[in-house]
Amino acid sequence: MKKILIVDDNHLSAEGIEKNIDWESLNGEVVCVCYNGSSAIRTMQEESVDLIISDIEMPDIDGITMSRQALAVNPMVKIILISAYDKFEYARRALLLGALDYIEKPLDYNYLIQKVKKAFDIIEKEKRNLELIRRSRPLLTEKFFQELLNTPRREARLHLESSLEYLNLSLHYSFYNVVVLDMENAQEWKNTYGVESYQVTFLNVQDLLAEHAGAFGYSYILPQFDRYFCILGQNGQQPNHFLQLTYKIISAAVEDCQKRGITLNAGIGSIVTDLWNLSHSCETALHALEYRFFFPHKNVFDGREALGHELSVSDFSEHKEEELIRLLCKKDENAINLWLQAFTRSLSENFHTTDFAFIQIYTLLGRILKFFYELNLDTRELEKSIIHVYNHLDQFRNTDELCAWLKTIFHQVCRKLDSSMNDYHKKLCDVVISYINENYMDNTLCLNDIAGQANVSPAYLSALFSKNQGSSISDFIASRRIEAACQFLSASNMTLKEISARCGYANQYYFSTSFKKRLGISPSAYREAAGQSSLPSPR
Repeated sequence: MKKILIVDDNHLSAEGIEKNIDWESLNGEVVCVCYNGSSAIRTMQEESVDLIISDIEMPDIDGITMSRQALAVNPMVKIILISAYDKFEYARRALLLGALDYIEKPLDYNYLIQKVKKAFDIIEKEKRNLELIRRSRPLLTEKFFQELLNTPRREARLHLESSLEYLNLSLHYSFYNVVVLDMENAQEWKNTYGVESYQVTFLNVQDLLAEHAGAFGYSYILPQFDRYFCILGQNGQQPNHFLQLTYKIISAAVEDCQKRGITLNAGIGSIVTDLWNLSHSCETALHALEYRFFFPHKNVFDGREALGHELSVSDFSEHKEEELIRLLCKKDENAINLWLQAFTRSLSENFHTTDFAFIQIYTLLGRILKFFYELNLDTRELEKSIIHVYNHLDQFRNTDELCAWLKTIFHQVCRKLDSSMNDYHKKLCDVVISYINENYMDNTLCLNDIAGQANVSPAYLSALFSKNQGSSISDFIASRRIEAACQFLSASNMTLKEISARCGYANQYYFSTSFKKRLGISPSAYREAAGQSSLPSPR
């Protein structure tokens, strides 16, 4: 039996919700009716409640504030907020806060019943998930897939094939794939709502991914720490169709989670035709995820996009070029030096003539140039260095000299990547500055608006702008507004009220306060001194 708390300062409205719904048929019970937000919070502190149905407009504390306090008492409680006004801002704030739904008066009780049923369904799912967490009982199927993803093909088949029938796993599909998804803001969620609430949210996302993955012939979601491994199977004739469907479904799931305040980054692995080769697909998916570091404005990556071609087992079992590319992207000098030492040993041990060693060098340098082409970077300087050495390979007396030259090339590549990223950052800051210059007069202008225009996350944009410009975005907006205000004060007869509105201030008082705080002089005094040469300048 679910326990319901009704909150409304209008006695008739509260009584209507209590009396006009057959709560018993819904497996619910109204445990209390409160007529203000404060008494509702006291009731929650004394008695466990599953669902709150509350008006937003109340005299002591409004429904939004009450909801925030209620979630602090019980993060698992579900909240349906009601308002007599069709206000988008109310709905947005309510849903961002964590309310389950927002509906308008006059109430349609049948519609409210549907919302209550939805809330009860979610409560049941979360109770089951909580039970799973508390019991912490490992599942054999989960163990099967964990081992499958971490074991090479030959060993996987040898040790795991006998478990298929026992686990009732009918896995006979044309193609398989692994998608790895990381929850980027997991730690932030834990810090804000606590570990248990995070674990429930983590399982809720798992349910959402399972719903989206239902479009495939087979799907299994394997959770691990702050990450999900999605094992997918599909019948068909063309692997590319499967890959396209995977990209479409995963992108939709990532977007759905974004609307709920959860940021997922997805790496889509290579298509394989053999179930026992899923470890390769998983490896390429993890590799694709690493490109999040280089492309922070994107959330979904696949192996082809990351490496510029369809991956194969030989790429990882026989060659080390891709490992080097990853290290160059990270600009990890120590790891690059270790890679080069291993490469030098390989040349000495496996290539006993200079011709074969040079062929290996050609292959490696060609892969680096291809990587530059894929990123649309200027390769002229790098090509010049490489071509010169191609024509003078006989100048190297031993592999040590050859690899010392390679080391300088690798550092040159790192500098080029650094320069390219700096160019990207500069262009992004230029977009922000231009947008602020065009929109500073809008008093609702904020970081989220600007980040949306730049197509990056607010947190990323804030840190990047501060690092590159030496001031925060809010300080830059304030400076631009004060600069415009000084121009109006010096060159126009507009009133202070008109100037404050033209410069993006919500009211004249806030404008005057901000102006004096920044320049040390009031707007009126600034106007009086406009003809003098000792005017303070905006800073």
